[in-house]
Amino acid sequence: MLPFLLLLLTTIINIVSAQDISCKNCRGGNRKCIGDQLLQAIDDSDCSVCTKSGTHWTWPCSVEGLCWCWDSSKPKYKPAPPSKYEESEMKPCEIFTEEMFNVIAPNAVHPYTYDGLCEVIDMLNERYDEKIFQMGSLDQQKNELAAFIGHTTHESAQYTAAREALVCARTVEVESGTYCKPCKNDNFDWGNRYCEVSEVANGQFYEDYCDKIVTPPHGCVCGPTTEVDQESHKGLINPNAVFFGRGAIQLSWNSNYIKASQVLAGSQETLCTQPDLVATEPKYAWGTALWFWLFNKGGEDTTCHIQSLEGSFGGSLNVINGGLECPPKADSYHVQAIVTRLRYYCIAASVIGVKRLLSMDGCEGLSTAFEECIMVRS
Repeated sequence: MLPFLLLLLTTIINIVSAQDISCKNCRGGNRKCIGDQLLQAIDDSDCSVCTKSGTHWTWPCSVEGLCWCWDSSKPKYKPAPPSKYEESEMKPCEIFTEEMFNVIAPNAVHPYTYDGLCEVIDMLNERYDEKIFQMGSLDQQKNELAAFIGHTTHESAQYTAAREALVCARTVEVESGTYCKPCKNDNFDWGNRYCEVSEVANGQFYEDYCDKIVTPPHGCVCGPTTEVDQESHKGLINPNAVFFGRGAIQLSWNSNYIKASQVLAGSQETLCTQPDLVATEPKYAWGTALWFWLFNKGGEDTTCHIQSLEGSFGGSLNVINGGLECPPKADSYHVQAIVTRLRYYCIAASVIGVKRLLSMDGCEGLSTAFEECIMVRS
């Protein structure tokens, strides 16, 4: 019982410390301790007590990230999870050039433009003190860029796929809009990237990537989707009604779309009502991946951004897809996916000029996969 109590106490202290850091110096001038309404229903006045000593054991101060310190002379953007590193003077797109991008992704298609990537990076780095690809030493910047480009090159099929293949490998364009034909793997022609039998044929429903229990402000409203109610649209669904994988890191689920929308658009409604913007606009195709990289903890107490700075490629993969790839099930698609992911990471690292690859630790089985890749190549 004693070890368990010690573990519980340590966990509580860690949570309190993380929260205390965000508001402990939030006094005087323009600084105000306010609440994150996306996490819980809370008034800013509830958080005012978190600046006082002896309050971090009680709600809302005891909930990590629920209260945060805002400088009211600046726009109201909740800070990204902080790393321990100092800001670098070297801008990310001064390191990662368009020529490098073209070598890594010679067949990249819209919305995956180099200019679009740099514009979103600059937008986020002007907004947040924690800079993406701009913290630590030059080597750390290169390492983080290579990790991000390696992961996203894999996730987007070398920047040629803006939408998840099984749901929308091919769009159907008609006067009334853009539509998709969702498919099960057994009914998908991978050679021609075509769905033979739609999941919504004969009155069936499509409801993947929809957690109906999660509602605003925690997730976009979603529900079962049926085929478009027109004779010429049989088997087709409106992509703006579903939250399947899109963009450079294949953003999925209604709970992630609403969070990314708040950061990138300043509105929950933008990506909740138009999720297909992630497949059509560079700001969102790249931006959702950057949001995930900088903010999303994926059930872990860390982010891809922090893991890369701390030297772990495996840790970044664990945040992105740990449940499926750390380790992958034997004979599953993800066994080969890891090999492809590692290949693209190595290519990006070589082109960007990384001195030494990041550690494979942090993702069970990844070190073995990496060693096998080296043996096959040699």
